[in-house]
This record gives sequence, structure tokens and C-alpha cells, in this order.
Amino acid sequence: MTPLEDRLRAELEAESELIEPGSIPALRLPAQGPRPLSRLRRRVPRRWPAWITALAAAAAVTAVIFAIAYAVSRPGPKPPAPGGVSYSGIPSYYAYAVQGSTFSRTVHGTQYGDGVIARYVKIRATANGKVVATVSPPAPYNAFESFTGAASDRTFVFAAQRYTYDKTGNERYKQDQKTPLKFMILRITPSGRRRLSALPLPETLTAAQNPTLALSPDGTKLAVAYGGSGKTAVVQVITLATSQMRQWVSPPPAATPVLTGLGAWTSDGRVLAVGQMFIEPSGVIRSGPTQMRLLDTAAPGTNLAASKLVTLRGARGFSSFITPDGTKLIGGYGGIPARPGRTTESGALGVYSVRTGALLRVAARWQLHGRGVLPSKARQMVAWSNLSGSRLIVETPHGRLGEVGFLTGDKFTPLPLPHVALAALLTAMNSGGFQTSGGYVGFAW
Repeated sequence: MTPLEDRLRAELEAESELIEPGSIPALRLPAQGPRPLSRLRRRVPRRWPAWITALAAAAAVTAVIFAIAYAVSRPGPKPPAPGGVSYSGIPSYYAYAVQGSTFSRTVHGTQYGDGVIARYVKIRATANGKVVATVSPPAPYNAFESFTGAASDRTFVFAAQRYTYDKTGNERYKQDQKTPLKFMILRITPSGRRRLSALPLPETLTAAQNPTLALSPDGTKLAVAYGGSGKTAVVQVITLATSQMRQWVSPPPAATPVLTGLGAWTSDGRVLAVGQMFIEPSGVIRSGPTQMRLLDTAAPGTNLAASKLVTLRGARGFSSFITPDGTKLIGGYGGIPARPGRTTESGALGVYSVRTGALLRVAARWQLHGRGVLPSKARQMVAWSNLSGSRLIVETPHGRLGEVGFLTGDKFTPLPLPHVALAALLTAMNSGGFQTSGGYVGFAW
């Protein structure tokens, strides 16, 4: 084979994992009957899966023909994981926070504005980048504390918060620590209709409690974590259809439990990966090895501290992505501190064993150096994983922004999305991970 054919075969072998079960209809020959064969039926337009539309926008005609021939010759993908969620293809929708202004004022003819990271949230279709919904907080709320999406990609939950403007003294906006958060749920039907409604939770939560959220893969349960740092640490799992709640607590002193939303649940909706953030009385986050609690939500007991504790040596941050099959934890690894006068940042992804916490491998190493490159923008994160974690969608630092693509083993391939969708996805992921009083907003499938 020619080098071009070898390359196409390698690329399309990876892309064939994205074919959804049943997305290619079976071949049916016309039935013989009394009607003459010369009479032609009216041709009905064929509807192709979204992944073919995205691939066709980026591939040449020759590659498409080769893809069809090669995909048909390969076995079909694995069946969907328990709970009806498929991990063989990219979710159809994603949500991301949009920064905006909450208050504006004019001083000596100059207009000033005070903005927040998550003024509202947009939902986009992954295949073409089209905005399908824009969610705004209901008055008097004017921002979002955090939000989360289910792996089934059709359910999103939002926690709206309120900022007030202090006209005395400093004249600045501040987060309302006492007003209860307002929770909302957005469901997207198979036909594409959006249904946004209020979501009453069994317990009232405020921004001062620093809650973080994570929807179960099938969107039926919501995990909420808050407290710690001198207070009781609490993790709750709420069944949305019935509002039934189960709770695990760890008395003080305890670490602040953190749910990052992305990669917090295993595919069966049973094990919940809870990060631990240690905050000093001064408010400074204590550095140290990443420690994850793996909470079996189906097992008896209410003691959070009794759940399995896994220490990830060499990992950066206080939380990691658990693969849907529950065998691996993936997070930032290593790093070189910046030098005075010249900014240098490096890192990689560390893949760890859930059973032992041992480092299995290091993947996707990167390094940025040069004046003007800010380490705060040089992030690496996992946004999606197939069932076993052998194939990921990651953002990895590239230039001054970043690049989104598939990571198979240690091979990185840019995501084959239309330009508008890729730009929106990159914006979403670059906005991800911002901390607002303990809550995390940014990006969710």
C-alpha cells in the first residue's frame, strides 16, 4: 500500500469507533411482486449520522470512499454501557459558560461594567456547532454558580446564584452568600425539543456552602458535594424523579469534597469519584498529592470517610477523571515551574489504576516556553472517554490557546468537527475549570 493509504487506514480505524450501533441500515433488496420492475419509486432523501457530516466536511472524496469500504469490513462497535448510555461516539450536545456583565455604571462620562464568568449558558449541537438553547438565570438571579451535563447528553442541571451591587464604599458587585441557589433542569427530547423547568432539591443550598454538581450518566441522579474546610463534608445523591436523597458525611476536620462533573461517575451510575481539596484557614489551597475518594453509592453506610481513598502520586490538582468502566483515573501529571523573566510550563496526563493508585502510563506530554505565555492558560483536561479509557477527547496546550482532539494511546488527532463547532468547543473548554466560591463552571457534555 502507498503511504497515503496507510495513513488513511490508520485514521479511519480510529474514526470507525465513533459509529453508533444501528446507525448504518441493513441492505434490503427490493421484494419481487406483481408490480413491473421498470416502475421507479419516489426517492426519499437519506439521513446520514452526524459523524459522517462532520467527517465529510474535513475529508477528501477519496478518503470518504475508502472510509465506507473499510468501515463495512470491520466488526461493529461495542454495545451501549448499562443505563442506555453509549460510549462509542461523541455526545450530541454540550454546554459552556459565557462571560457577561451584571452591572454597569458611568463615572465622569466613562462607562464601567462588572462581569462574571457564567452570566448565562449556551447549549450547542456537537455536529455543526449550532446553538440549540441559551439558558439565563431567572430574576433576581444573574449568574450561575455551576452546572453539569449527563453522559447521555440530553440532560443538564444549572445552579443559579445572585450577585448584588454595593453602592456604598467600594462600589463593587459581590456574591450573595445567603440567598438560596436556584436549580433548573434542561431536558432535550429525541426530537430536539427543549424543556427547561425548576428543579426543587430536598435541601436548600447557598453559595457560601461551595456546592459542586455531577449528573449520573443516564441523567436520573444528581450528586451534590459541599462543606469541609472546618465544616462537615457532605456528599448527596438525589434521584430526580422522586427527590429521594441519600447522604454521606465526614465530620470536621475534613477536606472539601469536589465533583468536577466531567468524569465523576462510572457508566453504571454506581461509583462516584470525589476529589479532596484542602483549604487553609487563610483561604489558600494546600498543595500535595491528589487524593480521590471512590464512593460506592449502592453500598450501605453513610460515612464518607469510610469510602475507598486513592492517592495519585505525581498528579496535579485535586480531582481526576474516572473512566466509565471504573478501572482508571486520569488527570494532570508533573509540571515544571516558571522561571523568573521567562515563562515555561510543561505537563502531561497521568493514567492511574483505580485499584492500587499506581501510575500506569504518562501520555500527551507538552511544553510551552517563551515570554508572554501565561501558565494559567496552559491547561490540559479530559472531556470525554470511551468505556475503557483507550480513546479520549482532550484539550492539550498548543500555542497560546489549546487544541481539542482524540487521544488514542499517545497519538493525538485534532477533532474532525466543522470550524464553527470546533471553535465553540475550544472556547468552552478554555473557559472550563474556573472556580467561583468553590463551584466550577465552564464545560459539560
